[in-house]
Amino acid sequence: MFTLVRATQALALGRLKGQFPTRRHASTAGSWPSDFVLHPQFLNQEEQRVLLRACLEKLDATESREARKRRRLHMATGDLTTTKDQSVGALFLPDTFYEFQEGHMDGVIRLYREMHVSGWPTASQELQNILQRIHGLLPSGEDPQLHQTHILHLSSEGFIAPHVDNVESSGSWILGISLGDSRNLLLESTTQPHERLEISLPSGSLYIQKDTVRYKYLHSILPGSAQRLSFMIRDYYKG
Repeated sequence: MFTLVRATQALALGRLKGQFPTRRHASTAGSWPSDFVLHPQFLNQEEQRVLLRACLEKLDATESREARKRRRLHMATGDLTTTKDQSVGALFLPDTFYEFQEGHMDGVIRLYREMHVSGWPTASQELQNILQRIHGLLPSGEDPQLHQTHILHLSSEGFIAPHVDNVESSGSWILGISLGDSRNLLLESTTQPHERLEISLPSGSLYIQKDTVRYKYLHSILPGSAQRLSFMIRDYYKG
């Protein structure tokens, strides 16, 4: 995964256990930095389900044979109330059916699954249409094949601690789509100690972080109550 420059680990984890300083909620575009863009309702519910299902299939295929077998048995014996639930979050199985990692090598991400995606060779027309819409918002306007696609699945108790992205390990921007649990993104300026913004990222929302937001703000995904998956595209470091 892309390298992260961590804030002091003890500080980061302590904050995420309920010790965050007072911050203000940023509910309007004028409240946050110019290098941050949010489309709160980019995907409708059916589009979210199509993209989430495709991402989960990618992740599930990387897990052990035992995990895949447990999921198949669970799905085969699932009750009707579960199968009739059409909400986006209903596509997730309980946490115990996934092989979540305890922590990333740098200690920033906790209880997660992830992978990089090189392509979607069996994509349905629905998925192709969604990807085309997403690619239409890429900041650089370049060929999507020249960018890196990354899937990050957080468990119900997973989170991302405050960090600044490593400028030598990725490019100038990242585009992300949130699926599942609505989580809050916390931005904390590294140059203005009292500048802290908390932004809601509902399921189906699309955000773009560029330049100063990536490298001059600590950013974190706060703990929530259910699983969340991020579909992300970033440009490569151009040196």
